[in-house]
Amino acid sequence: MNSMKAIIAVLVLAAAPLAMARECTDAQGNDISNQPEIFQELISKSANCYEAKELAQACAWGSSLDSTTAFNAYAVCEKDLVKFKAPKADTDLLKTMEERCQAHHDLNGGTMAISSTAYCHLSAISFIVNLIWENEVY
Repeated sequence: MNSMKAIIAVLVLAAAPLAMARECTDAQGNDISNQPEIFQELISKSANCYEAKELAQACAWGSSLDSTTAFNAYAVCEKDLVKFKAPKADTDLLKTMEERCQAHHDLNGGTMAISSTAYCHLSAISFIVNLIWENEVY
């Protein structure tokens, strides 16, 4: 079972950049892509991990600013992990996935590597949150 979760995790992380995301807009539809202080606040105030991740991805800059953006979304996802009482097996899988994010993306350095690493961590935790949420619902 754990190997199946690991395979699914790898597939999710590989497909994450290809997923269609929402636009970087506020609730009124205003473009906020050039207003980082606004989208950072909106991410931090997201209702759940899914919303935070979607907005963070929509507002990605491909720079070191993404580490703050992804961190704010990650913090929202951590709250969902606590709320759903993540089993140890899932938190262990998250730790393994995050170690892989570091090993894979930090090799090249630079701002794109910082951005990729940050979003890899966000994809990992959102995968675990989604996995737990599905178990809660079904």
